[in-house]
Amino acid sequence: MHTPRPAPVPRPCRPRSAAALAAVLSAALLTGGCSVLAPDGGREAAEQVAAALSAGDVAELSFGDVDGASAQEQLERLVAGLGEAAPAVEVAAVEDAGEEGRREATLSWTWDLPGTDEDWSYEAVLPLARTGSGDWTPAWSPAVVHPGLQEGEALRARTVDADRGDVLGADGETLVTERPVRRLGIDRSRLAGADPGEAARRLAGIVGIDAGAYAGAVEQAGPEAFVEALPLREEDYRELDAGQLDTVPGLRVVEDELPLAPARGFAAGLLGGVGEATAEDVADSGGELAPGTAIGRGGVQEHFDERLRGTPGVVVEETGQGGDGAAPAGDPLFEVPARPGEPVALTLDRGLQATAEELLAGIDSPSAIVAVRPSTGELVVAADGPGSEGYPTALLGQYAPGSTFKVVTALAMLREGDNPGTVVECPPSTTAAGVRIDNVESYPAEFTGPITLTEALAHSCNTVFVDQHERIDQAELAAAAAALGLGVPAELPVPAFWGEVPPEEPPDQHAAAMFGQGRTLVSPLSMANLAASVAAGELVRPRLVSTEDPAGDDATAGAGPEEPLTAGETEQLRTMMRAVVSTGHLGVLGELEPDTAIGKTGTAEFGDEDPPRTHSWVIAEHEDLAVAVFVEDGGLGSITGGPLARDLLAAASRGG
Repeated sequence: MHTPRPAPVPRPCRPRSAAALAAVLSAALLTGGCSVLAPDGGREAAEQVAAALSAGDVAELSFGDVDGASAQEQLERLVAGLGEAAPAVEVAAVEDAGEEGRREATLSWTWDLPGTDEDWSYEAVLPLARTGSGDWTPAWSPAVVHPGLQEGEALRARTVDADRGDVLGADGETLVTERPVRRLGIDRSRLAGADPGEAARRLAGIVGIDAGAYAGAVEQAGPEAFVEALPLREEDYRELDAGQLDTVPGLRVVEDELPLAPARGFAAGLLGGVGEATAEDVADSGGELAPGTAIGRGGVQEHFDERLRGTPGVVVEETGQGGDGAAPAGDPLFEVPARPGEPVALTLDRGLQATAEELLAGIDSPSAIVAVRPSTGELVVAADGPGSEGYPTALLGQYAPGSTFKVVTALAMLREGDNPGTVVECPPSTTAAGVRIDNVESYPAEFTGPITLTEALAHSCNTVFVDQHERIDQAELAAAAAALGLGVPAELPVPAFWGEVPPEEPPDQHAAAMFGQGRTLVSPLSMANLAASVAAGELVRPRLVSTEDPAGDDATAGAGPEEPLTAGETEQLRTMMRAVVSTGHLGVLGELEPDTAIGKTGTAEFGDEDPPRTHSWVIAEHEDLAVAVFVEDGGLGSITGGPLARDLLAAASRGG
């Protein structure tokens, strides 16, 4: 690791003050440099060397048999392995060496090492010899830089990564910790004449990475380089075809450990990952990071990176042959032990998260399941299906809520004086703002005409709720949504979308909003929170960090809604959402024990196809667990999402 040579300081033989000028008026220039006359006993010569060493430039000095250029070349080689470290060198003493015409200057070295606040200090000896003309000339050797250095040796500082803190889940279960991996790559020193690009392409095809990019990296690497293709979990490595791997020239497999979740993709959108710091990361870190340091990328790992990363250690050692990559020559000269990172405790339930991901495994389109505990606000599940392709649909997806939003419209109707038994009219179709709205084809005919508000919600009559558009304005609808958490941000350590219900809309968009269409947007997280708020009887603020964690108190900040949910409204909403299970579209949840679930189904049309494609929604709550199930390209909520919600809630009842 070579540091660019600092700009040369003024020639050391030129005094830096008026007092120093007076002391060296009789200085005589020697061939290739300068030295100082005897009256100071060699101190001025020693101070010139100390100043030059501090500046990293001794090229203008003379060291008797060694000219300044040669000393400079050796100095750079001796300290190249210290990287950006900067020394401060002072003369501590100048004493007789026990021999006439010989003195020894004690140089006090202090290094400011990157990556640690602790300085490395020691003393080295600079020999001084008096010439026949009375001048004092310093003598150069590696021991001037450090007393332990000999010819062919050098100094090296290396960063020692701290053990990264674990990420824990509910009940202290480990979510992310160091797990064994195999690093696969091409070792160019093992190619034995084989074409490096062809070897790289063959390996890339086996492990499924970009063959062109990897081949380019291998071709550009040095003849002794190991170029990693990717790290694989042990189970993924074992699934590779061993016979195919045997045909790859130069293949090298290195055993290692990396901070990993229990399974590939487990809560990836929420937890994030860990990768090596890039040159840009190092440059932006203000000295906190070194190349190759493991840092968090996205999610919890990035938000809590400083805490999880801990404090790296530093080791300074002597090495042979240049100091860059050579083996240590002995015990460390200086060592600052690494301080391990601290764990972060989350509310995520490892078992339920795994169950949710298994339930979504066969769904091709983006999908998500989110679960929130109403009594505490704990975010228990945030699962994304494989169709999300790594995007955190659970937390950041933005979709129309469809008929699940009728819970909000029902709340607005309660605030206008209605109750679960209020009789409303459910025609097969209606017109609002010039737009015809129909009930779905499968809507039961026996629940058209005069029905109760409870029946309208249980069977999801579109026309009942659309026909409220002149009675309930958009601002009142938005206020009801806010009482249930939609559009009300909460503090989480990861990005999240909390919903958007515009406070003003033109007539056609307002009518569409009454039954969850139009420009109203929600996320699976925000809809799980809506169900949790109904169950809790008040606005629930989701939290991801455990209350037992030092950072746990940060999760509940933020202003509440202007019109909070009341106890009476809560009881009436629960009554109507219970009917969705007992007599309506979510009868599948009646299989749960005890039979106490509440919920609402929803479909939301999207796209320009005829018939339009639909988002599938289910929100539900059972025994202190509120869930939202979402499938971007799904069927009716009761058909697509109902069984998924049932299975997750059943698993929760069984204890995971």
